[in-house]
Amino acid sequence: MLTALALSLALTQAPPKLIIGGASFQPYPLALAPLGGTGAAAAAAAELYATLKDDLAISGLFDPQLLDPKGYLADPHEGMTAATIHFQRWSDVGAEGLVKGEIRASGGRLTAELQLFDVLARSQQLDRRYEVGPKGAREIAHRFADDLIQYFTSEPGPFESELVYVKDVGRQKELGLADWDGHGERLVTRGGNLNLLPSWAPDGRAVAFTSYKNGHPDLWELLLPSRAEKLLAARGDLNTGAVFSPDGKRVAFASSSEGNDQIYLLDLASGEVTRLTNDFGIDASPCWSPDGKQLALVSQREGSPQIYLMNADGSGAKRLTFQGNYNQTPKWSPRGDLIAFTARDERAVFDLFTINVQTGQVTRITQDQGLNSAPSWAPNGRLLVFTSTRTGKKELWVTTPDGNSQHQLTHDGGYSSPAWGPAIPRR
Repeated sequence: MLTALALSLALTQAPPKLIIGGASFQPYPLALAPLGGTGAAAAAAAELYATLKDDLAISGLFDPQLLDPKGYLADPHEGMTAATIHFQRWSDVGAEGLVKGEIRASGGRLTAELQLFDVLARSQQLDRRYEVGPKGAREIAHRFADDLIQYFTSEPGPFESELVYVKDVGRQKELGLADWDGHGERLVTRGGNLNLLPSWAPDGRAVAFTSYKNGHPDLWELLLPSRAEKLLAARGDLNTGAVFSPDGKRVAFASSSEGNDQIYLLDLASGEVTRLTNDFGIDASPCWSPDGKQLALVSQREGSPQIYLMNADGSGAKRLTFQGNYNQTPKWSPRGDLIAFTARDERAVFDLFTINVQTGQVTRITQDQGLNSAPSWAPNGRLLVFTSTRTGKKELWVTTPDGNSQHQLTHDGGYSSPAWGPAIPRR
């Protein structure tokens, strides 16, 4: 478990802020100097550096070209204090910010010191010191990346969070957990035949999913970290698409218990189930608004699958999407402004889109890159994880909402239905 031993340096001036979004946004020119580490710490330094570099590049906030040390002019052995740094050489390559650091190994522990400097002001802006176990270099990288995001944007970063997803294991589909970037994978279900459509509880302590372990699709809750399983709902022939409310007290899901698939609400304390929709067409794939007051869903009530909005009690339903004839898997951004979804275009190819909840403006994220589906938002609403077949296998990818920065996370195939977990301290 990672322990922060020092907080940020007291600032003498207001930190630079990145205003994200809009035509005027430009990635911040941040240089990442190679990290010092010798002896037993050398491998940890290399792992920390590579992980931190990936986090910063994938965030979409920092200029990826300046994260490449091949273009640096400064002496790689220069010091780590403002008095010993040749700032002009960093300025000459276009850097406005500079990260430097070193890591040491002692007594079976790793201690890392990482600093952020303002190149133009020639001053130190952040100073962090972390102590971890012998295999904790990646933890340090994710923590410091989140600290940088917080510093530059005044928003929490997403890099200490986790993913849950479906992983093909032979003929079965199991649930897997991993760090946000796909590292540290471990299977958390076994022998369930088909385990599908996982979603996180808001406190990160449980995952709801559909499983065929009893021979038909029922809703289950997987408790973490114990991996104990609890049956949530077994109504009719089909129970699927369970999603926790933002307060963690209710679960919305689709069930065929009274005919075709409709949306229901389960009160976790009382066990009471309330039917929310009653349509001739199929209603499925509910997702909550961040404030818990509304649900988005997929409905065929007017013929083709489209995304609708309704109040959390089922009232006030209205159609949201009018473009395309097959829209599905809505996911509401934690920021409340956008809903990401999968749509099939005129060539029968599935791609990712977002729609602005207020204006109805649709933005295409992927195109001519295989089949892309099942988007899920990072906890800060600045990134999306999704499944793509562009390499010939079903892999997990991550993208910014505008689609301009896309990166592959997994490489051995068989991944689907990712869900990005909340930003909470690691267990």
